[in-house]
Amino acid sequence: MIALIATILGIGLLLLIHEAGHYYAARAVGIRVEVFSLGFGPRLFGWERNGCDFRLAAIPLGGYVKVAGEDPRHGPRPGDLFYASAPKRLLFYSGGIIMNFLFAFLMVPLLFLIGVPFEAPVVGDVAIGGAAWEAGVRPGDRVLQVGDQEIHGFRNISTEIALAPKETSIPVKLLGADGRERSVNLTPAYDEERGFQEIGIGPLFDLVALPGSDADDTLGDDSNILSINGYPAVNRLILSLLMDEARLKNEALQLQYRKVDGTIATLALAPKPVPLEDLPAQLGISILLEEVQEVYAPLDGVLQVKDRLLELDGRPVRNLGTLSRALHDGLSLNHLVIERDGVVLPPQDFPQITPQDLIAALKLGPPTDVRYFVDPQGASAAAGLKTGDRILRLGDRATPGFLELREVVEAHAKSNKEDGKQRPLQVTYRHAGSDETFVTKVTLAPVPIATFDLGLQVVFETVRSPSPLVALRMGTMEAKRMVTEVLTTVQRMVTGEIDSKNLGGIISIGTVTHSFAGMGLIPLLFFLCMISVNLGVLNLLPIPALDGGHILFALYEMIFRRPVGVAVQNVFNVVGVFLVLGMLIFVTMMDINRLME
Repeated sequence: MIALIATILGIGLLLLIHEAGHYYAARAVGIRVEVFSLGFGPRLFGWERNGCDFRLAAIPLGGYVKVAGEDPRHGPRPGDLFYASAPKRLLFYSGGIIMNFLFAFLMVPLLFLIGVPFEAPVVGDVAIGGAAWEAGVRPGDRVLQVGDQEIHGFRNISTEIALAPKETSIPVKLLGADGRERSVNLTPAYDEERGFQEIGIGPLFDLVALPGSDADDTLGDDSNILSINGYPAVNRLILSLLMDEARLKNEALQLQYRKVDGTIATLALAPKPVPLEDLPAQLGISILLEEVQEVYAPLDGVLQVKDRLLELDGRPVRNLGTLSRALHDGLSLNHLVIERDGVVLPPQDFPQITPQDLIAALKLGPPTDVRYFVDPQGASAAAGLKTGDRILRLGDRATPGFLELREVVEAHAKSNKEDGKQRPLQVTYRHAGSDETFVTKVTLAPVPIATFDLGLQVVFETVRSPSPLVALRMGTMEAKRMVTEVLTTVQRMVTGEIDSKNLGGIISIGTVTHSFAGMGLIPLLFFLCMISVNLGVLNLLPIPALDGGHILFALYEMIFRRPVGVAVQNVFNVVGVFLVLGMLIFVTMMDINRLME
């Protein structure tokens, strides 16, 4: 509730700042203000002062300042907008934009003096084969600078990369885990799904107890989880596999953690079953990621692309985490069963490799003929399916891949839920290594799941300036960066280098503002500074019906010594209204699509 109130107040503050800029600019140049409104539509309540109706309106999608004489067709009178000279109108229309920029340029230095939490600019994950991986960036590297821009948080890395010129090599300064600085050059790749450039890195995460859980009560806010079942709490693949196996065996996880006083302690976390009524009905299977899709040194001398990794020491290779954990257990990859071109190879001689190097050298994915892991507690296992099976058909539809299978299962589950029946689904399948086809019927059912009150949390660091002068420099540079980012984003969207799917409207702003509000006052104010700069830059664009369009008209009059014709202004304003409404509808639909994904 507190975060919701802070969100409403924060967005309201930005609207107030922008409209206050117009109000005071109008008063400064002698233009009479009739209405100062936060929101559109019917007036809810307000008061009158100096001939102005200050009001709160019913539709909280913006705000406006209504001044006298906005319609140029009527004869001008003193105090009217179109009685004022072009320079005075220029100042009036610029007032909101100026206030947006002033808010950021004054507030950001103050926030740096207090201390602003940022996602740590430390690399947590590196996508194998990506631009960062190719350039030698590894987990644990701290990014100090991208191009000529100093980096405060992980967001800065992503933004600088996304807005960099297309297909251009970018210098990146790093501080390695060994304490040594180095520089690398990398060329970002455009991600079609996300709609912008990236280099294939993810932020650093900490394993933490979920707030309010028994584990949280035991560990406390400042404790640091070191390992689970003896494995360092840094490899997400291994951690996921450990928790999955503990669930299957109904075993407790053994946590080792460092207390606030520096001592090391252990905690046994028992699995907590999730009520079955809260879980979806399903087949109880998952894809085996067993095919080598990319391989690099030192494994490229042993493995080849398209090799299938079947099992290691009797364990089916479910994903890369299976191999990583096996190495942690002291097993050798020499026991790995490999299938190449349909033939199982004799044992291979693998080089010694650490789990971390393994993850950097190997990428696994599903083969074309997908095989599945069958959960022992799921509906498919009860119907006779086994791990490694290939599912050929569901009902009367062929399911060569997981996407087709998922579509059928989701449609079947939805149909059962709508009419309250539990019709079984006919499954045609083959066991691994066999050409014999089997047919069975599977009644979709929830797979028992247990939680361990654990989750991943992005690591944050507080960036604080040592003195007011340094805070002023840092804040000014950061505010300037905000302006540049918005301008460059608009440019990249026009050229198609950033997809329009990344646009967000009032729903996205509200959602993100709410998340920042939940982090505290300082993060919320810093985010509001970013939004304020966005509003300022967007209103500066020469779009008819917005401030930028009116500024353009005023500049035209100042340069050519004659006003833009009334008919031309009306046409431009009508076109502008349709453009703005169309943009509002478009970004709102994008917001709704994000919520439904």
